[in-house]
Amino acid sequence: MCGRFGLEADPEQLAHRFGATQSEIPWAPRYNIAPSQEVPVVTPEKELALVRWGYSPQWMQEQSPSRQIINAKAETLFTSKTFRDAAVHDRVIVPCSYYFEWDRTKRPYLFRLRQAEIFGLAGVRLEQDGESRVVIVTTEPNRVAARVHARMPAVLRPEDEELWLSADETDPHRLGRLLLPVPDDWLEYYPVSRHVNNPSNDSPDIPQPAHQE
Repeated sequence: MCGRFGLEADPEQLAHRFGATQSEIPWAPRYNIAPSQEVPVVTPEKELALVRWGYSPQWMQEQSPSRQIINAKAETLFTSKTFRDAAVHDRVIVPCSYYFEWDRTKRPYLFRLRQAEIFGLAGVRLEQDGESRVVIVTTEPNRVAARVHARMPAVLRPEDEELWLSADETDPHRLGRLLLPVPDDWLEYYPVSRHVNNPSNDSPDIPQPAHQE
């Protein structure tokens, strides 16, 4: 699962990193982004856009209006009735500086790439009530991520980002290979304060290593 992340970059930095058109999106660095909030994405047209994180299909709205889906499993992305059309026709990249996971004792940890200040998570874009929504794709964890959690977000290798966005690529097998976990030595992690548990806490202190609590 990926249920919280940070993005310490402004639109100009995002446009440069992903080769995107810099749009006038109202965005400043964030340290504790939560579901239901707006997040920047890179669209298939290589534009930056703000999209709300989380999607509730019609059947879910009827059963439990407050529930929403924030992640989609890579293993079933192209066969799921909910996601398969978006997975083929409307893939996006969710820029990220780091993400948070909680272990079985509810201890929060920050995960980041060793060699990249900004990286891209695989996402799919859907429409709900006339508004664009995004769901982040997750995959099996590598051995580092597995020390804390049974899933990890699908981090796109930089050389695969163009293909992930390409409207011309619709083959589930080729696209699915882009969603494998990154190598173990790409990833590092450390414990952070439980202040991250509250989405209203969104300050530069959030991603700092935790002192004993």
